[in-house]
Amino acid sequence: MKKFIPVILIVSFLFVESGCKKAIDDALDCSLESILLSVDAQIDSTNQKLVHFEFINNDTEGKFTLDSEIKWDFGDGKTETSTNHKIDHTYAGPGDYDVKATYTLRKGKDSCTGPKEIPVSIH
Repeated sequence: MKKFIPVILIVSFLFVESGCKKAIDDALDCSLESILLSVDAQIDSTNQKLVHFEFINNDTEGKFTLDSEIKWDFGDGKTETSTNHKIDHTYAGPGDYDVKATYTLRKGKDSCTGPKEIPVSIH
């Protein structure tokens, strides 16, 4: 029985250690994957206060999937959630706005959430 306990402790340590390593690797992968994400903003040609936003995933390998829900903060006190990575927003007046889109990436059971930001100037 005395020999059995150290074996259990060693196996438990290796299992926990490899689990932690996987979690760290997945977090690092997710952080690196987020570099491939961006937000595009196009001011409408007929209404200079209307902006067309798109959340873009440039991942060609498909290791991670991007949730369809993107939470938008338009920098003017207004927020909204889109379900197709695109959204339009009309600003009340001119100004410089910092727009933030919060996303979730998934890989199997693991996920990470983060923001992407873009400045918008309305004249």
